Amino acid sequence: MGWLTKILSSLLFFLTRLISLLPLRWLYGLSSFVAFILKRVVRYRKDVVIQNLSRAFPDLRYKEIQKIAGDFYRHFSDVFLEVIKSMSMRGGELRKRFKVENPELLIQYHKQGLNIIGLTGHVSNWEWLSIVPSLIPFPCYTLYKPLRSKTAEGIMTRIRHHFGMKLLPMTHAARHIIRNKNQSAFYIFIGDQSPANIENAHRFNFLNQSTSFFTGGAKLALAINAAVVYISIRKVSRGFYNVRLIPIDTSKQNCSETDILSTYSRLLQDDIISQPSDWLWSHKRWKH
Repeated sequence: MGWLTKILSSLLFFLTRLISLLPLRWLYGLSSFVAFILKRVVRYRKDVVIQNLSRAFPDLRYKEIQKIAGDFYRHFSDVFLEVIKSMSMRGGELRKRFKVENPELLIQYHKQGLNIIGLTGHVSNWEWLSIVPSLIPFPCYTLYKPLRSKTAEGIMTRIRHHFGMKLLPMTHAARHIIRNKNQSAFYIFIGDQSPANIENAHRFNFLNQSTSFFTGGAKLALAINAAVVYISIRKVSRGFYNVRLIPIDTSKQNCSETDILSTYSRLLQDDIISQPSDWLWSHKRWKH
C-alpha cells in the first residue's frame, strides 16, 4: 500500500468513524434514503435482483417480486450502515443486538480439542459475526476475499478486527487450517457465492435452481476431523438479529462432502425462504 493510499484510507476511516457516532435511528433514516437512491436512481444491479428473485420464487406475481426487491434494498442499506455503526459500538451493545443463542456449543467442541468449521451465507447481517470472538476463549477466523480497492480493504479490515476477529484470505486458508489443525479454532466460511471453478463444485436444487457450491469448508472439515455447524442468522427487527448454531452431523460412517453441503444448502434455503428480502440478491449467483 503506497503512502497516498494510506493517507486516503486513514482519512476515509476517520470520516466513517465520525458517521458511526450518529445515533442509530439517524443512520436508519439515512439508510432509507440510500436504499431509494440505489433502487430508483442508480438502479444498482436491479435487473440481477429481479431476475434472481423471479427464478427463486417462480410462483410469485411480479408485484410481490417488486415488493421483496424494495425490502432487499432497504435491508442492504441497513447492513452497510450497521457495519459502520459497529465501529463505535461497545461489545455489550452489539451482543444485545446480535444475540448468539448457544455459544456454549462452540466451547463444548473446543474442550473436546476439535476445530470448528462454521458454514453460513450472506443472510441478515453476516458482518456482525465479528462479535463472535468476544463470546469464546479461543481464536476465531473468518475467511474472506480481499477487495480490489486497497482503501476499502483497509477500512473493512479495521472494522472487522474491532472485536477480535482474525481475517484469513481464502487463498491461504487451506494451508493455514491444515498446518494448525492441532490448535483448536473456529473458522467461519461464507460459502453461498458462485464458485469460480464449477468443475469440482457440488450441485444441489437450491431455490428452485441447480446451484453449485464451494466445497472448501466441507473438504477441510473432513480432512482435519473438525466439528461442523451451520450459523443461522435471522432478523428479529430492524437492528436486531438472532443467531443459532446448528450442528451438522459428520459422525456417520463414510460421511462425505456431499452430505455436509446438502445439509448446509437446505438450512440456508430455509433461512432465505423465511425472510426472502434479507439475502444478497444483487450477487450474480447463477451466472454459470
